[in-house]
Amino acid sequence: MEEDRSLRPAFCAAMSWLEDVMASEGRGDELHSAARAVRAGTTTVRRAIAALGIPEHVLTGATGTTRGEGEGDVPGLVPHPAGEVYTCPDGWCGLKEVRQPGGAIPAGGRCRLRDQPLRVLEA
Repeated sequence: MEEDRSLRPAFCAAMSWLEDVMASEGRGDELHSAARAVRAGTTTVRRAIAALGIPEHVLTGATGTTRGEGEGDVPGLVPHPAGEVYTCPDGWCGLKEVRQPGGAIPAGGRCRLRDQPLRVLEA
């Protein structure tokens, strides 16, 4: 079960491009059903992506990193954002993105996997 928890951030991070790809293939409903099952706890991320035909390495490779994290930051330095910080509503997916003043709201303001509004932290 612990291994599946490590896949949650990758699955959530991939939702934006998975939605585009699956919708273009006419399989958007399948993806949304799989995400609902993962949220409800009736399946694991590993089983959901296997049922969708998505190899696990797609999520754990370079395209599956947690959004807003690990983008070449120097180890030991903690960046201080200038704008608002948007985070996952319950920490489930690990989203942590900065919105610069006047910039676009990350992920449209909603966690794609949890289907809930993002939490906003003041910088």
